[in-house]
Amino acid sequence: MKQVTMEEFYEKIQSGETMNILDVRPKERYDEGHVPGAKHFPLSKIDDNLDQINKSETYYMICQQGKGSYKATQILTEKGYDAINVEKGTKDYPGELVSE
Repeated sequence: MKQVTMEEFYEKIQSGETMNILDVRPKERYDEGHVPGAKHFPLSKIDDNLDQINKSETYYMICQQGKGSYKATQILTEKGYDAINVEKGTKDYPGELVSE
C-alpha cells in the first residue's frame, strides 16, 4: 500500500501541487475542520460514492489519526484506484484546517 508521511503530504500542499484529497471521517468531524481542498468521502459510504472518483487519478486519503484512511486506501487499492494513505491524520496536520 502506498503511504506518505504527514510531512511529505504537507510539503506537497505547500508547493502548490494539485492533489485530490479525500477526507473519510464522519461529516461532523469533516465540518469541524479539514485540510484545505479536501473533499468529504466518508469511509462508511465508500462503495456508494465510487462513481464520484476517477480511476485515472491519484487520491490522498486522510482521516483523524490514520486508521480510517488506511482502511479506505486498502479498499480503493483493491478496487483498482490509485490511493495513497496519509499517515497520522488531521490531528497532526501542521497547517490550518478549514471549515466550510
